[in-house]
Amino acid sequence: MTIKHKTMTYNIKITDTQTDLAQSLLFYLMTIAKTPEYSFLQIEEIPNEEKDLDLLEELDTRYEHFMENKLNFKDWDDIRGKYLNL
Repeated sequence: MTIKHKTMTYNIKITDTQTDLAQSLLFYLMTIAKTPEYSFLQIEEIPNEEKDLDLLEELDTRYEHFMENKLNFKDWDDIRGKYLNL
């Protein structure tokens, strides 16, 4: 499978950082991100205040785009029905 994107951004939220499993996962990801084979992987910790502002800004941007282009979008039930043969 080939994906044609230059960058893919995923937000992964670890909700209980006090557990051994959560700490192990984070340590593992941070460790492999430092190796040449995983040079494409970047781990960033974002302060809570920044996350909230970034999220609100992104939601505002998406809402504005939708409102300006709402005639170009299809209803979710129509799309779902097409793929589920409803």
